[in-house]
Amino acid sequence: MRRFLPILLFLFAALYAHSQIVITELSYNPPEDGTDSLEYIELYNAGTQSVNLEGYKITRGVTHTFGSATINAGEYMLVVVKSAAFETVYGISAMQWTSGALSNGGERITLADAAGTEIVDFTLSDMAPWPTIMEGTDGDGRSIELCNPLADPNDGNNWKVSENDLMIVLNGKNIYGTPGAGNSIPPCGSSADVTVIITNNQFTPKDITINVGETVRWDNTEGVHNVNGSLATFPSNPEGFLSGVPAAAPWTFDYTFTKPGFYNYQCDLHANGGMTGTVTVIEDVVIDEYPLRTIASLKGVNGEGVADSLGIKCTVEGVVYGINVRQGGLQFTIQDNNGRGIGIFNASNSLGYSVIEGDRLSVKGTVAQFRGLTQINADNINVLAIDQSLVPAKVVTSFTEENESGLLTVQNVSFIDRSQWTGMGAGFNVDMTNGQTTFSIRIDNDVNLYTQPAPTGDKFNVTGLLSQFSINATPPLEGGYQLLPRYMNDFVLATSTFDTEIFSLQVFPNPASDYIQITKDIQVEAITIFRMDGTKVADILLSDKIAVNTLSAGNYQIIVKSKDAIYTGRFIKF
Repeated sequence: MRRFLPILLFLFAALYAHSQIVITELSYNPPEDGTDSLEYIELYNAGTQSVNLEGYKITRGVTHTFGSATINAGEYMLVVVKSAAFETVYGISAMQWTSGALSNGGERITLADAAGTEIVDFTLSDMAPWPTIMEGTDGDGRSIELCNPLADPNDGNNWKVSENDLMIVLNGKNIYGTPGAGNSIPPCGSSADVTVIITNNQFTPKDITINVGETVRWDNTEGVHNVNGSLATFPSNPEGFLSGVPAAAPWTFDYTFTKPGFYNYQCDLHANGGMTGTVTVIEDVVIDEYPLRTIASLKGVNGEGVADSLGIKCTVEGVVYGINVRQGGLQFTIQDNNGRGIGIFNASNSLGYSVIEGDRLSVKGTVAQFRGLTQINADNINVLAIDQSLVPAKVVTSFTEENESGLLTVQNVSFIDRSQWTGMGAGFNVDMTNGQTTFSIRIDNDVNLYTQPAPTGDKFNVTGLLSQFSINATPPLEGGYQLLPRYMNDFVLATSTFDTEIFSLQVFPNPASDYIQITKDIQVEAITIFRMDGTKVADILLSDKIAVNTLSAGNYQIIVKSKDAIYTGRFIKF
């Protein structure tokens, strides 16, 4: 058996050499018009012996039979669709394959040795997890590189777009690649953000740009070199880095850059030959997906009633008015300090927030519109403050786009037909008039008014939030304005001796446990206290000090009537 040992060793060595010829880079769809002339396939000898490629064949993807050509250990060979065009553009000698072209949509690529054994066989794709046009390949200028010569080429995760800018522009696209040289992407499993390959007395890529906090790995694959960016050599560097004295391959050196700025570095042995490089470190640019916008800036509409800001993502801040009128989701109103409002909506998610009038919120979302009503489709809600003062209602004589989502009062209005107050359905509308204008009053089934009989009396001053439900589902989005009262106390009897102008009121102590006292010097005629759901809990006459010790803990609204006006405030009961 001993006489067969040399033969077995020879066969093993031959198979080992064959298996080390790999495909490490592809450019299958350069940014050219018409027929591609710059496609290329890069071969690499990852072994320790030279390999004669005579008789080798590319049998799938394109067709090519190699003549007498040797690829030494650690060297590259390029096979291209049109060698003359390639050498003109890239300035690199290359071998032209026999026939065919690489498919832009992906295909199987096979390399066989002279005996017909398939030594490289994988299926290229332009779909994830392979790099796609979104990463810059497939017609956008970047080649794709294998992260390790011994990595599985069938795994698309092992292929990444090149990071090496060749300073070539073709049809407006920058060309990236490392044809005939070490790849620019990090090795498989590398913790580095950028890898620089050291080979043939050069850094590839030579000049890189990274963000603060990112790590660069220098991977020496050939020769005796070092990486010297020390302050002793380059005193203008923001900080220094040094791999040590020049050492033979293989080795790697990682450095994490923590200071922004421009860095020079070199190989000490070959700096005079141009073996230098640069690192530009920039601060991370954080783009806020939801930039802060004012409510006022979102309220514009075009001539057909369509919101100018439709579809934009933003953050808005405002104070809650009213209650949530969508069970299982969100539908309520916020207003700024000038009483300009906008709707807040989420169809099926409360986002962990329970709506309380007087809360000041920060809302992130997208501007949308439903039947003319501009609203924010909310993605996130953050409570900034509680128990904020509300802007008094604005007295109006008509409903207009300008006041949409505002708190409004219409005065001296009467029911046209009380039978419209049905207490049925998801809500109902009643018409009221001041003798000149008819106003649509919407009673939603989530407010306490819904289960109550129609208020008794002749004329009322009615307060509510102005909504819109256009008769048209598509532009033009016109009309359909409705006033939505929040509570029973939004209906106030109008009398000749009572001015319905409403003023804000403060009480103390707040929060309170036993009593509250009015801070304003007014002549009190009557005081009414409501829970925030609109339920009346107390009526008090001719007193400015009110016992609250019998009330349960929670938020309350207080309405004080004087001879000339209404005052409203809020307090918290321990």
